[in-house]
Amino acid sequence: MGSQANDAGCRVALLIRNTLHRYAVEGMIHSLSGSAPVRPVDPGGESVNAYDGRRFDVLLAASADLEADTVREAVRVLCVQGPRLLLLVDGPDALDAPWIAACRAQGLLDWVELEPRRLADALADVTAGKFHVSSSLAHRLVTLAGRTTGAAPTRVPVAPALTPRELQVLRLVAEGLSNKQVSHRLLISEHGVKRLMGNVLAKLNCPNRTLAVVRAMDDGLLAV
Repeated sequence: MGSQANDAGCRVALLIRNTLHRYAVEGMIHSLSGSAPVRPVDPGGESVNAYDGRRFDVLLAASADLEADTVREAVRVLCVQGPRLLLLVDGPDALDAPWIAACRAQGLLDWVELEPRRLADALADVTAGKFHVSSSLAHRLVTLAGRTTGAAPTRVPVAPALTPRELQVLRLVAEGLSNKQVSHRLLISEHGVKRLMGNVLAKLNCPNRTLAVVRAMDDGLLAV
């Protein structure tokens, strides 16, 4: 069975062992793309080597399933061939599992936040090479990033690095405004907002807006 591009513009391989969850996610993807199918992957069935990973843009998997050696091996084999990994995660506590970091996922989506539009956004981001993370998972992810050496993370003062305009944009993004809404609020072009937000991401060393907001809150940049 082949795989066609869905509404997010990508081809999806689906690796979720729980049958009800798999059908639910597959149905959600179908709702984005009409009748276009995705390809279920069964690590306990036919050999994973029979799947051509080059035919997929994203491998969508459940993080809880990675506890099984067969699933981790299936993910490794498929992702070596090209697909980017998007994980459905059972809340922030699940990020503490050692295999989460080891699998090097390009996206982390909380099950409780799963709905068609957010799934489409996650698929689009991961396909485009962007790191996607649910807001509910972002703070734990920042905390874990500071544990790589087993010591307390070293904080580098960043407040002076952001210009007043960059702080304005960051505050509005923290309120949940889109680039277009920020541009209307500040009376600047949408391109200007993107440029300013790009500066913020670079200065805070964050891959996306959600993590930038979390980092800024931790550093006291958004304190009233």
